[in-house]
Amino acid sequence: IEALGLSLQRSGDEEKYPDAVHLSEGPSSPSIVIRSASQPGFELVIVWRIQIDEDGKVFPKLDLLTKVPQRALELDKNRTIETAPLSFRTLLGVLGIEAALESLIKSLRAEQNG
Repeated sequence: IEALGLSLQRSGDEEKYPDAVHLSEGPSSPSIVIRSASQPGFELVIVWRIQIDEDGKVFPKLDLLTKVPQRALELDKNRTIETAPLSFRTLLGVLGIEAALESLIKSLRAEQNG
């Protein structure tokens, strides 16, 4: 995450949302786990890799993986969970990396507080 210029420890997201944001390997972790406190077993995992082209230009690639109980998948008639990875890519394009991550964190926190 430091390679993306997104150190959550510097930006405070892990400290700001300790109940939701987890970096299993610290700032150099290859993924962020965002957990729902109100829905046990519901997690969004952001995985990233860095690609560098022949000219040295850096391209961060982020993917969203969902980890949800089978029952949630069965109840998801609108296929929101299934389409979440594609929706996340759209969100990245519109908001940028940091704002997209913040949006995901806030959306899970809003559902637990609302």
